[in-house]
Amino acid sequence: MKYIFRISVLALAVVLAAGCNTKYDVIENGLYISEAAPGDRFNQQAVSIIAEGATTTTLHLSVARPLDRDVHATLAFAPEFVDEYNAKNDANYVSLPAECVEFPSEVVIPAGEVSSEPVTISIKEIPTGDGLAYCLPIKIASSDAPVEIMEASGRLIYLISSPLHQTVPTMNANTLPAPEGNWGVATSAWTLEAWVWMSQLGHEVGAMNNQAIFTGSVSKGTEIYIRFGDAPIRGDVLQIKTYGSQFESNTQFEDQKWYHIAFVCGNGKCTLYVNGQEDKSMDMSSTDYVIDNLALCGSGSYFRANCKMAQVRFWSKALSANAILDAMQREIPGNSDGLIGYWKLNEGEGSVFVDSSPNGRDMTCKQAPTWTGEIIDFTDPNPTEEEE
Repeated sequence: MKYIFRISVLALAVVLAAGCNTKYDVIENGLYISEAAPGDRFNQQAVSIIAEGATTTTLHLSVARPLDRDVHATLAFAPEFVDEYNAKNDANYVSLPAECVEFPSEVVIPAGEVSSEPVTISIKEIPTGDGLAYCLPIKIASSDAPVEIMEASGRLIYLISSPLHQTVPTMNANTLPAPEGNWGVATSAWTLEAWVWMSQLGHEVGAMNNQAIFTGSVSKGTEIYIRFGDAPIRGDVLQIKTYGSQFESNTQFEDQKWYHIAFVCGNGKCTLYVNGQEDKSMDMSSTDYVIDNLALCGSGSYFRANCKMAQVRFWSKALSANAILDAMQREIPGNSDGLIGYWKLNEGEGSVFVDSSPNGRDMTCKQAPTWTGEIIDFTDPNPTEEEE
């Protein structure tokens, strides 16, 4: 990723308004983190890191114009930025424990230079197994030179998560995993998301229609029925039927390829996201539901393909586009607010899919799926032949 920072070498004029009088303070020079520039919005000042074991990254401190003396600056943790980032991005990062990171507190920009040497940020192996994603917020805390520390680009937040590597089940029409009992979850919004792989899809109108990957039973509202294909549409198009209406994806899906899909219903609208990007939506007259159950691959003899899935998450709220994109390639905490159920589908054996939420809604298969032991890397689930 390239970062470009533009600052006038003549001056930066900052307008300070007080009543009817306007005062201009001239900033003769600016000190900033190169990797955080440009930026007039905080959510630009983030760098994502997928950490597997110990890892390192670097940053540079820079000034707009060189000085005839060394510039000494201090770097520091900035935990006050975490809540701000989470609120603006519908995220749930927590600060990386201090013992998991090392970086120098003092950085020098030599006289006559505009940039420091690379500053190494050493990140030790982060805690895993709890689904948490961590952040490391850093700021320029001070400087002994006559330079202004730039507000937006004087801070940087690293978003750190573990890679999502897991085994997955292969299901068919006989697997029929579903929880027991009726949940009775009353909600005016919901989100259903998962990674999905289909061995075969119909690529013509009516071909291999009605391959339902999700069937949600409701006692208020109408069904949540998500399937590939229908008699009047192509078999490689994804369709949702709910609340007396339906719509189809713009995406034509490919056989034997992983996709992350998410349906978000709330505020009178239902939206499909494919691989974290909005694909299609429809307006709805109502989004009031009582959700009683969820079954996978449940359209009986119509379901003719083999299907692999991972990270099935059912929420009683409408996730934002940012939240979907942010967490689709990692695990999440099982106690995340609003989870109806969270099935990782990573057991590796047996016929029970454990609910990782506190709700205990395990899915039991009528026939055990096939576990091949294959491990999927969901940071790159569809590698090219060169990458394999």
